[in-house]
Amino acid sequence: MKKILKFLYTMLALVVVTGCTKEIELYDGEEGIYFNVQYGPEWGNERVWANQQLSNVEFINIAGNTDTLQLKVMTTGRTKDYDRHFQVEIVMDSTTAIEGENYERLSSRYTVKAGDYFTYIPVVLNRTENIQDEAKSMLIRLIPSEDFKIGIPVWKKLPNQWDGVIKGDFPADCHKVVITDFVSKPIRWIGLANDGLEAGLWGDFTQKKYRLICEQFGLVYSDFMSTTAMPDAKRTVIREHMARLLQDLYNKKTPILEEDGRLMWFMGVTWTSRVGVPWKGF
Repeated sequence: MKKILKFLYTMLALVVVTGCTKEIELYDGEEGIYFNVQYGPEWGNERVWANQQLSNVEFINIAGNTDTLQLKVMTTGRTKDYDRHFQVEIVMDSTTAIEGENYERLSSRYTVKAGDYFTYIPVVLNRTENIQDEAKSMLIRLIPSEDFKIGIPVWKKLPNQWDGVIKGDFPADCHKVVITDFVSKPIRWIGLANDGLEAGLWGDFTQKKYRLICEQFGLVYSDFMSTTAMPDAKRTVIREHMARLLQDLYNKKTPILEEDGRLMWFMGVTWTSRVGVPWKGF
C-alpha cells in the first residue's frame, strides 16, 4: 500500500511541475498584441469557437440605433506590474464605413492594465439609412508601440476548433467589421395589398412601417419570425396601437407618409391607401 501511495504522489508531483512549466512557457517570449475575436453557436464556448477575422453586425437583429462591438485583444509574453498601451488605425483603402456616421471615432490609445493579458476595443456603431441597401465595412489594424510588437502575425486554425466565418489563415493584427440593416418581409407579417389597395391587419409591408413598429414596441427582426415570438394576439395589439398612433398624428395634421407619398396604413384608420398613389393632402 505504501508503495502505491508513493507512486501516486510522485505522479501528482510530475503533473504539477509539468503544468507549471507549460503555464510559464505561455508567458515567455516578446511582449506582443493580437486580435482574439471569437464567437459561435450558443452550445459552444471559447475552447471550440473559431478565431474570427470578420464580425458581422446586423442591425436588423438589434433593438435601438446604436451598438457597441467589443473586440478582444490578447497579449503575448509576460504580464507586467504596470499599464501598457497601444494604438489602432482604420485602414482607409479597405474601409467604406463613414466615421461619425456609421461608426464613432476610435480612441487614440488603448490600455492593457497591470497584471492583465488582454483588453477590449469598443467600437460604437450606428444604424443609418446608408446600410439599409448596401453593406458598409471597416478594417481595424493594431499598431506596434513601445510596449508591444505584433504578437502573432497570422492566425491558423487550432486543433479541435470549429470553422470560422471565413476559412483559411488570416493576419492576426487586423479585424474587419461589416455593418448591415437589410430588411425583407418577415414570416409573421399580416397584411397585403389587393391590386395595390392595402388590406389585412397591417397592410402592405414596407421598411418604414416595419421600423416604426420596432421603434414603438422595442422589437427586432427575429420577433416577427415565429408564432411563439409573434402570436396572433400580439399582432392584434400592434394593429390597434399603430392605428391609434397614425390616426392621432393625422388628426394633428402631421401624418406619416410612406416613401411613395401615400399615407401609412393599418386597419382601423379612417383612410384608404393604394401603393404608388401619393396622398393629395388636407
